[in-house]
Amino acid sequence: MRRFISIFLVLILLLTGCSAANNPQSTQDNQDIAGNFQTTYPVTVVDDIGQNVTLSTEPQRIISLLPSSTEILCALNQDPIAVTQWDDYPEHIMEKAEFVFQDPLNPNLEQIINLEPDLIMYWKTSTEDLAKIKNLGVPVAVFEATNIAGVYKNIEKIGILTNSQEQANKLIEQMQAKEKSIEEKVALLSEDEKHKVWLELDNNLYTAGSGTFLDELIIKAGGVNIATDIQGWGQFNSEQVIARNPDVIIETYSYMDKQVVENIKTRPGWQNIEAVKSNMVFSLDNNIISRQGPRIVEGLELMAKAIYPELFNENN
Repeated sequence: MRRFISIFLVLILLLTGCSAANNPQSTQDNQDIAGNFQTTYPVTVVDDIGQNVTLSTEPQRIISLLPSSTEILCALNQDPIAVTQWDDYPEHIMEKAEFVFQDPLNPNLEQIINLEPDLIMYWKTSTEDLAKIKNLGVPVAVFEATNIAGVYKNIEKIGILTNSQEQANKLIEQMQAKEKSIEEKVALLSEDEKHKVWLELDNNLYTAGSGTFLDELIIKAGGVNIATDIQGWGQFNSEQVIARNPDVIIETYSYMDKQVVENIKTRPGWQNIEAVKSNMVFSLDNNIISRQGPRIVEGLELMAKAIYPELFNENN
């Protein structure tokens, strides 16, 4: 779980060319008169840490050190040449890669050089760690959104960098359509009908409070986060959860312990919680609901189905 939280909590560059080098293309400049989206290089976008990321040519050898960026690249048919041991989606992406980094936060710099990348997708990390990567002389971009709107923006920006704008636009449209259909269903709920949700990240009762990605998913799924009074990530005690009496309990760490749901139900005092009495205790895949990539709306749907199964059965 510690690794999960660090992953959860814890990708452009020198202008080249002639006259265009002094005026790199922006997001708005990359649609031609016929309405076809093509990136004109050099191109510059601003990443999630405020860096101007400039590419002089279309990237052909991308290293992705962040699973969510890997998923975006693959959805745009831009499979990276190297990924990390945490990249488990799409299936077999590690087997297809030329190299798999075991420590994405502190990757082997010599190996990066040997791979001859023309773009590196990295994490939001310390200035010191980022400087080590940037000093290699390869464009580095950091795309790690904090909400669903940010995911859409990052898909758009990565589409621009990789000359995959048409694919990016189609993907965003599909995601937004699904998000809208979910929100339309939960919008029918009155305030009194909304379910209180306890989201459990590990057995020490760490949870997601106000301002977090997971808090936004709960809200968009029509739920009420019982931990919304804390800012960011926090820890509850058992008595606090019992006192707030959630209608639904969602845990995200059964990949480490297959008995999590049963353990939750048998905790002292938790038998009186409405979620336990109503058998509304669910396991959700933490990768789907926490990775800031193309599957995040699928995560929203899973969240909504867990909170309001009656709204999302096959007959609705």
